[in-house]
Amino acid sequence: MTVSIFSQPVDVKPVEFSIHKYGQPLLVDVAWINEMPSFARTIAPYSLNFYDITLITAGEGSFWLDEQEYPLKSNQVLFTTPGQIRRWYVKDLRGICIFFPAEFLLKHYNDPLLLHRMRYFHTHSGPRDLVLDNEQTSLLLERLGAMHNEIAALQDDSEALLRSICYEVLVYLNRWYTQAHGLTIEKSFNKTISRFRHYLEKHFHQYHKVSEYAALLGVTPGHLNVLCKTHLGQSASQLILDRIHCEASRRLAHSTLSVELLSDALGFSNPTYFCRAFKRHYGLSPLQYRRKGPNNEGHKDLN
Repeated sequence: MTVSIFSQPVDVKPVEFSIHKYGQPLLVDVAWINEMPSFARTIAPYSLNFYDITLITAGEGSFWLDEQEYPLKSNQVLFTTPGQIRRWYVKDLRGICIFFPAEFLLKHYNDPLLLHRMRYFHTHSGPRDLVLDNEQTSLLLERLGAMHNEIAALQDDSEALLRSICYEVLVYLNRWYTQAHGLTIEKSFNKTISRFRHYLEKHFHQYHKVSEYAALLGVTPGHLNVLCKTHLGQSASQLILDRIHCEASRRLAHSTLSVELLSDALGFSNPTYFCRAFKRHYGLSPLQYRRKGPNNEGHKDLN
């Protein structure tokens, strides 16, 4: 019997987007880290209900996103998708952030996969950071600075301008990210892929086979694999496995949920199968993986 744990948050504090921060409703924000007193001031885990891109310009320490630790560097960009779990272990952190809920862009673009096309978002296997060169950093700082200034003096047409610059920033970052990591830019929208991603998020803890998703979509498993490789650069089976193991590693790193309960919740018939699959994927047993996570005593708050 599958245990229903996925409608509940892990041991984290949820952070909501503040639509009325500037008085009038606004679905985007850009701020320097030193303007946000509570930013990265605690090592407690938390999650966002919006997208976040942070450019680090100075500071030391590390950033945890789900199960992955990222040592901080100058000119480093960190990408967070809604629902991911974050932790900071930092000192003298400086930088600038842009953050927005999905509807800021999706309600004006007829493409429900727009944010999925940005290869740094919604990835369960790829890196969630990017180190820029000086020219790229200067361009990003200039564009985010323009948004910051516009928000400081909002006008009736500011939202349209902010949306335009935001989209420009996302596209530039997607080009730089795909070039740096040897990936391809997704070229076209496909309704079947959009539905597959929806079903995968809804059923990853129940369905582990490509054939099960293909049946939901009304296509053959082979056709679904071809579509995934064409539009997403991975096979359907790899995407399913990545999603399952992403959730497993997230729960192991940021909760005290037992391996037995987690195995059941993820749809494995017994914990032994789960442990074998997890070790095959990560090279560590679930308990070994948990011991190296952000809860261990080797991580100290640098503030």
